[in-house]
Amino acid sequence: MKKLILPLLIGSALLVPPTFAAEHNRAISYLTSWGVDNQAEKEIARAKVDTLLLSFGRWEANGDIHISDNIIEAPTDAYWISSAYLSWTQFKFDNPQHKVMVAFGGQTYESIWSYLQTAENREKIAQNLVALLQKNLPVYKRVNGQNQYTQVGTTQLDGIDFDFEKGARVTAEENANLLDLAKRVRQKIALLPTKKLLSLTTYHVGADPIECANVAVTQDCSYIEPSRSPHHGEVLPLLKNGKDVFDFFNVMAYDAGKRFKYDVAMANYARAVGTPAKIVLGATINQQWGPEGSFVENYQNNIERAAWQARNNYGGFFVWTLGSNTQSMPFAEQVNYINHMKEAAEEAAGTEDLVKPTTPTALQATVNKGSISLNWKASTDNIAVTSYQIHRNGSNYSTTTSTQWTDPSALAGVEYRYFVKARDAAGNLSAASNEVKAKIESTQEQVKPNAPTGLSQLSATSNSLSIKWQAVSNTTIKHYQVWRDGIKVKTVTATQFQDTGLAAGKTYTYYVTAESDKGLISSASSTLQAKTQDEQVVTPGPAEGDWKVGVNYKVGEVVTYQGKKYRCLQAHPAMAHWNPAAAGSLWQLQ
Repeated sequence: MKKLILPLLIGSALLVPPTFAAEHNRAISYLTSWGVDNQAEKEIARAKVDTLLLSFGRWEANGDIHISDNIIEAPTDAYWISSAYLSWTQFKFDNPQHKVMVAFGGQTYESIWSYLQTAENREKIAQNLVALLQKNLPVYKRVNGQNQYTQVGTTQLDGIDFDFEKGARVTAEENANLLDLAKRVRQKIALLPTKKLLSLTTYHVGADPIECANVAVTQDCSYIEPSRSPHHGEVLPLLKNGKDVFDFFNVMAYDAGKRFKYDVAMANYARAVGTPAKIVLGATINQQWGPEGSFVENYQNNIERAAWQARNNYGGFFVWTLGSNTQSMPFAEQVNYINHMKEAAEEAAGTEDLVKPTTPTALQATVNKGSISLNWKASTDNIAVTSYQIHRNGSNYSTTTSTQWTDPSALAGVEYRYFVKARDAAGNLSAASNEVKAKIESTQEQVKPNAPTGLSQLSATSNSLSIKWQAVSNTTIKHYQVWRDGIKVKTVTATQFQDTGLAAGKTYTYYVTAESDKGLISSASSTLQAKTQDEQVVTPGPAEGDWKVGVNYKVGEVVTYQGKKYRCLQAHPAMAHWNPAAAGSLWQLQ
């Protein structure tokens, strides 16, 4: 009977809901291992966050665990300890109810997901992750004005965050492998004497319908740019099958541009998991990517989003990041910023906004260079207007945060009817604006180029990619614009392009637009994901006469070992116990 006890406990562990699933209105922040200034040790005591995610961890195929800049490694010098280590250990030690987790993955360490292919690897990694959570780590402070640090106690990490992101689309197999790893960790931490956490962080569009990859589909799509993301719906199986495995789910509702519909993304995640209470809204106080180029989200929008998630019963917000900051914001100001977000969330919690925005007015339509553009006067709201719905021919066609919009797919010769509605953070919609009609005349001067087709890869090296596409022929084309990762990199007249100066082993996303001689720009082509070759590491052969461990020897090569010459008989990698004097089947004395 004793042999049955442990398997029964492990098997039943997954039937128990995660310990912290009932928590609401979390305030979470990443803490980088780099860029943490020397005021952080003092300033983090003011932070109103309840959970820190240490950035970043990775594992090897053999299960070995590594953390950036040794942010969790015990210091060896009592006179100098990194600000990052001091900050998180004191944060946890002084506030035992707070949580500190390690975020594993991120795009920098995306290779770790490829190490989960076998059950054996997943088990080794799970064991080492759980061992990490049981490790007692020393806490140091300066005591009585001393210059050196004194150990005042120990603390432990509280959990693991899987930052599940890649440049390329996550596969079904990768979803299943990570779910299996998380289940193994969940089984093991259920047996520990202290409570531990698991969370999952994924891309903004990860819970969108898969059909949103089609530019013609807008229903329930959070990202509706002309060039869609390759990640729509990529983690839906993991969300649905892992809803009782992870304690909460972090949605990276940034790096998607100013028109990103974060409310739609959050609703999609809540639908997949079955509750909004476990869905955490992501924000960044750093520079972020957008289709028109990088930008920084304004302060008021981040404050309002923190309040919005609380009003709508979501699980809280997280911020990228405390520590490194693209705007050179001091650590103290970072703390102030996040504290204001927390205060807004607390103030909004439990309140319900039922007030509709005022009606947009003075809607006008103009036709210029083959495109239809709308503009109108802004609505107002008791809290804030977050977006406007664009209705075309009676259907909710698009969304914008601006008071002007250009139709990306209007065809010449077709009359379109438009009206606009304002939306606030609580989802309240205004009455419809006035309706306007517009039509692009079917003249040669107004013919918009078709989107380029046939985008494909020609070749790749470790630092360059060559792509090609088919020529657009429905009108005279002046040139083509090549876009990489949402940024225009080149204008060319040919139908191929070589992109140079790239990083080795990295995946890039391309699309192409065509511009006519009248200045009309086409819709974007379909996207192409292309990867540069990995850096080739060449092990130099030994100088003649030298035998060395680690060299791949070929048949016929001659080396010198202990003053004697030997000829290689079989190709092999040189190992210490296969030296020429000991391995007669590999080497022949000359």
